[in-house]
Amino acid sequence: MTRLRVGTRGSELALWQTRWVCRELTKIHPSLHIEEVIIRTHGDKVTDRPFGGDWPVGAFVRAIEQALMDKRVDFAVHSHKDLQTAPTAGLVVAAVPRREAVHDVLLTRERVDLDNLPAGFRLGTSSPRRSAQFRRLGGVVVVPIRGNVPTRVAKLTRENLDGVVMAAAGLERLGIRHEPRIDLPTERFVPAPGQGALAVQALDASEALEIIRPLDDGLSRLAVEAERSFLRGINAGCHTPAGALATVEGVRVSLRAQLFSDDGGRMVEGVEVGEDATAVGLAMARRLLADLASIS
Repeated sequence: MTRLRVGTRGSELALWQTRWVCRELTKIHPSLHIEEVIIRTHGDKVTDRPFGGDWPVGAFVRAIEQALMDKRVDFAVHSHKDLQTAPTAGLVVAAVPRREAVHDVLLTRERVDLDNLPAGFRLGTSSPRRSAQFRRLGGVVVVPIRGNVPTRVAKLTRENLDGVVMAAAGLERLGIRHEPRIDLPTERFVPAPGQGALAVQALDASEALEIIRPLDDGLSRLAVEAERSFLRGINAGCHTPAGALATVEGVRVSLRAQLFSDDGGRMVEGVEVGEDATAVGLAMARRLLADLASIS
């Protein structure tokens, strides 16, 4: 019997994702036994501050990565969008499983028209990208909120909000059904790079690496690589107001991206197509940085 230890955050969503990965691994390797190790990250400990430029890089993953490097765990499961853009020396993303829903959803207390939101519409989110996207609709008041997925849904009523914006994948994975709900079109509300994708991380050249690799989905990995290359190209952190979503058909990678000024007041967007995921992301970054500078 092979025994491995998996590092994970303790939120409901993180545990669901980790346990799903473990189930899939034991389907492939029936003799595999996996021990779950819950690790508190900076983002789990600091819950009273909204995301911003003063947040440390890798706030939701760094402590888990350290546990990997210290060999306290053998592999880890992350939401891919939480990973810092620069790879951590000695660690590799062994698998990007098949990606789930990529889009955002708007949950509201009453039914609304997305293109005619009531004046003073109170929207709960701590994402600079989501804040900038919704402020472009006019009349939206952004209220910073933190917490895991169920907590943020509950704050819709508890904090007298008119709406909260969430990732569809998290709601679906936890089986949360809420109405009214608006599925936001990705053409207008480009999601966070890596949204809906998981990253299964391990030490390079480790036994766990070879065990995990069969979970990798090549198309999902290529799409995420294009999106994260865009982030690297704009020298962004996970809280930069930017969105990127790639699709892969055969050898063709198509990347749609949005980039906002730091204050969210200006936005540029575009689509880049090519056959090399990394090159597509970097080309998109150069183009949007130039476009944003031209309207400064």
